[in-house]
Amino acid sequence: MSLRKQQTLRFVAVVSGILFTALVSIYYFIAYFLDENFFRRLNNRAETVANWLEQTIENHENIRLLERLLKSRKDQMPSEETLIYTLKNKLVFIFNNNVYETIDTTRLEEIKLQGKSEFMVDDFKAVGILYKTSTQSYIIIALARDEYAMIFLKQMRWMMLALIAISLFVVTIVGWVYARKTMEPIEKISQELSRIFPKNTNLRLSKFEGDNEISQLSETINQLLNRVEEGIHLQQMFIANVSHELQNPLTSISSQLEVSLLNERTNANYKHTIQSVLEDTTDLIELVQNLLNLSRADGDINHLLVEKVRIDDIIWEVHDMVTSNNAHYKVHIHFTALPEDPEHLCVVGSDALLKIALFNLVENACKFSSDNEAFISLSASAKQKKINIRDNGIGLSKEEIEKIFQPFYRSEKSASIKGYGIGLSLVDRIVKIHKGKIEVNSKLNRGTNFTITFDT
Repeated sequence: MSLRKQQTLRFVAVVSGILFTALVSIYYFIAYFLDENFFRRLNNRAETVANWLEQTIENHENIRLLERLLKSRKDQMPSEETLIYTLKNKLVFIFNNNVYETIDTTRLEEIKLQGKSEFMVDDFKAVGILYKTSTQSYIIIALARDEYAMIFLKQMRWMMLALIAISLFVVTIVGWVYARKTMEPIEKISQELSRIFPKNTNLRLSKFEGDNEISQLSETINQLLNRVEEGIHLQQMFIANVSHELQNPLTSISSQLEVSLLNERTNANYKHTIQSVLEDTTDLIELVQNLLNLSRADGDINHLLVEKVRIDDIIWEVHDMVTSNNAHYKVHIHFTALPEDPEHLCVVGSDALLKIALFNLVENACKFSSDNEAFISLSASAKQKKINIRDNGIGLSKEEIEKIFQPFYRSEKSASIKGYGIGLSLVDRIVKIHKGKIEVNSKLNRGTNFTITFDT
């Protein structure tokens, strides 16, 4: 079902529910008012009979006087009856004997007990009162059919049904128009997005007037489109860089092997060729490993973040890894403000991932420093662990700092240095999944400083 139909049905349901509730409430209020008014009239009729009773009922010769008085009233009610009983439940008087000659004795007993009772006898409404004369007590019952109320309420029910039917028709039309008007911006966004994807990612959604949810949605989608376009650009750069990086060692391996097969060579020549092929193969393995690490950091690895890892141990291991990979690299380690309790040097996480993050930072520091030196410092307390990695390299501009954690990004200054633009993105993701923070401070031609903070 389309969203417009859903909105229309919700609108119709809400308005119809409110209308139905209002009409039913009005109906029952009017019915209650009519009931109360009719019972009040019957009560007045019973009290009037009671006022005449003492002058007439004790003299049987004057019983017709009471009947004449009742007949002379101009406000006779439909099928009205008046019954008078003694306390022994004996019927002594009846006026307009149309329907009922007797009343159930349980009802009479109720009137005796309560002094007054309002009740229904089929479709007749009745009021009974206990009246005491100077000589005797009587039960006076006035009952009648409220035909006016029945006719009025029946007409009212038909009118309400007609009103509900007309209202449903009108509300459905209004709801459909309202839903259409409401959905117009959404449909416009959908149509524009269809034109943008997949080939025109440089286009953006039109801006909507006013500060409302639609304009905010449009702005958010435009921001997302900016990121998508940037991601596509980075992906294209990555494919170009990786293709180039893969092609060079593969071409080198292929050409060296082809040359070696042309003529017989000495063992030294074969050994040199094998060594060169091995170096190219190592470069390929490094590239593939970086891609696998990036994919791993993007996946669900929360189940791996369960071990306690000592930061100082990782730093020493990274020192050995970096210096063993390249004999020209130098890594200086300085520990400051270390806690007495070794537990305060620990963070909960993945030993392997933290090594990857620190290795990338330290190796980059050595790689981009003219003297191939990196400086690591560690400070720790019960509340916080802080790792600082500094170099004396070429530095970064503010614009470059904003982009260095994007996957596959490489600055123009680093184009001549071997790399794939994966390492810092990987570092950023590893630090975040360990609930840490990474900050960058840099000055051009004076070096860069990375600070990783883990709060306990």
